Amino acid sequence: MIPERNLMAASGLQDKQQSIWVADITDMMAEGPNVILRLPKIRQAIVASPEPLLWFSKTRMELEMLFLEALNRHKKCSDGNGVVNESDAIMHAIGRRCEKLMMEVAQRMHTDSSAVYDMFDVLS
Repeated sequence: MIPERNLMAASGLQDKQQSIWVADITDMMAEGPNVILRLPKIRQAIVASPEPLLWFSKTRMELEMLFLEALNRHKKCSDGNGVVNESDAIMHAIGRRCEKLMMEVAQRMHTDSSAVYDMFDVLS
């Protein structure tokens, strides 16, 4: 906290109101990522159209799992000098599946007129 920018002191709230404010903020921090569900437009988007959210969530999870498998496979296919056997069929299959999923995400984003156009933003 920056003392010169103490919003609580500058707010003019009474002690009881400040205590309520602190309790609300503490509750939100304890909720973690689920705090976003407090936003009415986010809740409405999930309730009104859950399929795209579920599809993107499932696809992202699959991409993350493939990435971890690729890291694991990379380690297994490396020799003592760190040179990777590029002819490994499983590495190629993982790469093809990742490319396919990324193309599906890009097509879906284009079809849904997404505001995000950078695939690196999607994966980060």
